[in-house]
Order: sequence, then structure tokens, then C-alpha cells
Amino acid sequence: MAFQTGTSTSIENLLTQLSTFLQANGWTETFFNTITADIGSIGFSKNGIFVSMQYTEATDGGTMALYQATAADPSPTTDPWTATGDSGNGRRDNVPAFMDAGRCVNIFAGPHTAFFFFENDSGPAYINVVVEVDAGRYRHFGFGEIIKIGDWSGGEYCYGHFWDQGTSRIDVPSSSIHAFGMDASNFSTLLPATLRVSGYPGEPDPATEWANLAQILSPGNDTAGNPRWAGTGGWRHSREFSGFSGFEISLATAYKPLFPIPVEIADLSPAPDLQRRLGFQADVRMCNIANIDPGQIISIAGEDWYFFPWVRKQFLEINTEESWNAGIAYRRENA
Repeated sequence: MAFQTGTSTSIENLLTQLSTFLQANGWTETFFNTITADIGSIGFSKNGIFVSMQYTEATDGGTMALYQATAADPSPTTDPWTATGDSGNGRRDNVPAFMDAGRCVNIFAGPHTAFFFFENDSGPAYINVVVEVDAGRYRHFGFGEIIKIGDWSGGEYCYGHFWDQGTSRIDVPSSSIHAFGMDASNFSTLLPATLRVSGYPGEPDPATEWANLAQILSPGNDTAGNPRWAGTGGWRHSREFSGFSGFEISLATAYKPLFPIPVEIADLSPAPDLQRRLGFQADVRMCNIANIDPGQIISIAGEDWYFFPWVRKQFLEINTEESWNAGIAYRRENA
């Protein structure tokens, strides 16, 4: 398990530092095209995880689109979504102004106040990135492998962080227009996280490679036209969130409930419909951060847990991206 924190001057500088960090921990940089005509791109792979990013610094406040595939892009100068087995999420053109219409991290331009890299080499492998874009405002993105329930191939995921800027939604963390993390509350077929489910028992179609983690029962197709499964669960659309998200830290005992992030499938093929739990995101927990400061570290039994808001810990409703006391905690083993 590896960790790094620092600052970055731009999206490209952040990705350069991320690449150095990942390569030092056994990941492969499959390509890196620095910004030309306001577009740059980069790719990473490890353990069957194949992820690419395309980014713009100068358009729409800075955007980084994310793509997931079943193999590395054999021709990295071409569009990331042309990689073999592309999951179908992420905007499929080279127009910077439209990059935030698919899976992405939006309003993300540097310089960045701070970043935090949380990486695990194997069992499962993952990288979770938290960026304090500017004072008190955060973005999260990552990719890796879930902790699977059962023995099946697949389990690789990729997520971004799109926060809608509409005045009726920008300060409402429950809005289904937002799409972030391993979350299934968005109603899109392009914005949410994807999970590779090929090889899972009971697949409705043998051609299915991917689940689209969204609050939608018509999950669309991958880039090659193969049907996808409807995913559910995640940060906001799980029973754990609805049941435990109101629990604050105890000021008397310092007891702090942290609850796991499940990934599930809505299987509509039988009657009645079934909801199947496939696994959990490793070393990340949902939580309520009342009485906890953004970036605060709480040590428990030889582990450090870093606490962050979804976007901004604030409840003033003044159109500044507010997520109230909704928080995320990331695990780091003490050095």
C-alpha cells in the first residue's frame, strides 16, 4: 500500500506526478500525449485494469474524461474510446467543450491546493485520487479492482466525478444529475462508473462485458454495441447509505461509524427481479463528517483514515458546490 500527497500546477502536472507514482508501484503507463490544441491524454494498466484519460485545461474550467477498456489502446495517438472492449462511458469526440458530457472530472483546472494518492498493489489493486481543487472544494476519481464476492473473472472498475453546476442542483448532494465515485444515483448511460462483469454467473447475455453503475434499468451498450448490465448500489444508492449516513462521530467516545461501498447488479431476467451483490470497493468508506474537518486523519488500530467531503463541507446554499456533511474516508496503513 502506497501513499503520496502534494500540490499540482495543472491537470497535466497532476497526471505526470500520478504516472511517476503509479510506475514506482508496478503500474504501466501505456501512453502519454501532452497537451496539443488544448487536448492531452494518458493511459495506465495493471492486473487487467485498462484506463485512459483525455483532458483539457483551458475549456469549461478544465475537464478530464475517463475511459475503461479490456485491453490497452494499441494506437495511443488515436481516441481513447477506440481501445479494445471500451466500456462505453466517456464522451467520444475530440471537442474540449463536450468532454464533460461523459464520464469525467469537471471544473478541475489547476493550480490545485493539494492532492492525495491512495494506492494498493494487489489483492485488490487500485488507485484512489482526491484533489483539493481550490480551498475547501474537492474532486475524487479512481480505478482498480473490487473485493469480489465469489469466484468469477472481471471486477475492474473506473469512476470519475461530475458535479452539475445548475443553480437548482449545485448545492444539493442528493441530486441524481451528479455522477461521482462508485455511485448509482445518476440517470446517465455515459457519466457513471463502469464495472467489468464478464464471467459473472448468470449473465443475461454472453456478450456482456460491463455494468453501468447508474439508477437506470436501460444501461445502454458498450462502444462495440454489446449490451451492458444495470448496476446499482454504490455511494448513494445502497441500503448502507440510506440506513447509516446520518450517524455522526460521538463527541463523548470518538466512535465513528464507517460503512462499506457495495456494488450490485439489477438482474431483470428472472421473475421476480433480483438484486445481486457482487462485492465492495476496497479501503474506501462512506461516512458523515459532522464534527470532522476536511482532510482530517483518524488513526485506528495501525491504520490512518483520511476524511474528505464529497465536494465542499458547507450548507449555505450560495451556489459554491456544497455537499453538507456527506463524506468519504480512505484507508492508509501507518508507515
